[in-house]
Amino acid sequence: MEQILSQVSGILTPAGFFALVNVMLIDIVMSGDNAIVIGLATKTLHGAERKKAIAIGVMLATVLRIIFACTAVMLMKVIGLKFAGGILLLYVAWKFYSELRAEKHAGQADGKTGSVRSLAGAIWLIILADVSMSLDNVLAVAGAAGENLLILGIGLVFSIILMAVASSYIAGKMDRYPQIQWLGLLIILFVAIEMILSGSNELDKKVFHVNILPFTCIVLGIIGFQLHTRYVKPASEEKIASWFSGNWKGIFIAGLLLLTSLCFFGDKFHGFFVSHPQALYLALAIIFFLFIEVISILRSQRQR
Repeated sequence: MEQILSQVSGILTPAGFFALVNVMLIDIVMSGDNAIVIGLATKTLHGAERKKAIAIGVMLATVLRIIFACTAVMLMKVIGLKFAGGILLLYVAWKFYSELRAEKHAGQADGKTGSVRSLAGAIWLIILADVSMSLDNVLAVAGAAGENLLILGIGLVFSIILMAVASSYIAGKMDRYPQIQWLGLLIILFVAIEMILSGSNELDKKVFHVNILPFTCIVLGIIGFQLHTRYVKPASEEKIASWFSGNWKGIFIAGLLLLTSLCFFGDKFHGFFVSHPQALYLALAIIFFLFIEVISILRSQRQR
């Protein structure tokens, strides 16, 4: 009882109050990531199946967060755990990307939205993402909460409510606005990159004592190239040409604005990417996949 009262009194102090606010802000950002994953995984499900998948997804995330929260102190000492979680989340991002590309091809071919993911498939993707995202959330919240378990518990309840409400809303919006799926994919990719960068930095300092990020990027790039070549169909040249011809004015204006911005604000862009390396690596990942796409189109032309 005395311990509970001390935890409550800790929240009533200015430091405790700001710690609670910080935990809630972290939960708003990171629970949104979980909600996006659940929304993407259940977007092709409808009615009772979607509600069931969302309920199971939120329940699994809740169980994982409780387990991680109970072992947060121990988990924070495990070197390389965050790096492994980032790699796992990168795999989830790849699964969503390959499925979105497959659906796009199916839609172009027969006017449909592509194959519908099964309930078991949706739950499996949610589990994979929850393992890494819930781990990242709990580690961040545990660091912000300090030793106050009550703040950690309030943050846990708050994140569960956010996921339950937001995931259903996001899945519904994806039915009406399919473009949101690509935005959600970029957010998941950003979180995965952030975890890999943070985890590789930890491994550099405590295990290898050398920068492993270049080697990691090369290995992931080779794997990404092979997966893209094997499992993703090249984009239709006719569709690309039609899109460029219909949007050439907007592309020209956007390119002109970008060039002008680089001329006048190049130093600020450089400073931003130096201080936010995750944004730089996200941009590089997008450019890399566009480069692979160009290669795949050229290879498909030669094979005809």
